[in-house]
Amino acid sequence: MEEEALNRQIIKSLTEDGRKSIREVARELDVSPSTVSTHLEEMIERGVIKHFKPTLDYEKLGMDLTAITKIQAKGSEIVNIVDRLKREESLTHVYEITGEFDILVIGKFSSRESMNRQIKSTLNLPAVERADTSIVLNVVKEDGNAQLT
Repeated sequence: MEEEALNRQIIKSLTEDGRKSIREVARELDVSPSTVSTHLEEMIERGVIKHFKPTLDYEKLGMDLTAITKIQAKGSEIVNIVDRLKREESLTHVYEITGEFDILVIGKFSSRESMNRQIKSTLNLPAVERADTSIVLNVVKEDGNAQLT
């Protein structure tokens, strides 16, 4: 199996169940455990795999409100706003984007009050010129991993 194809298969296997042992992945892919281990170490070293962490069910954690906010900012302040937003614990995603808005943030909240505080805090940043917030009505897909092709 080609190296890159094997890397993708290892990633796919661990994405399906991150608790699989190296032996289980090796057996599934019909390669030796040392081959899987070597490939994993190389992908970690290169930053392809950043870390291993659980996939959370936010609803079961009582954080069933999701807000998506697009922010229009003063151009020179985008980096400062992003630096501030990435430290907010309730925000799961912070992106710099193209188009009419400059920043997109996604947050998870346990109550309307906590969501409202976060949105107002963001709106009160001096460099924020405009924001548009949407509340998610129904989560259709939310797993954080794109399928490797």
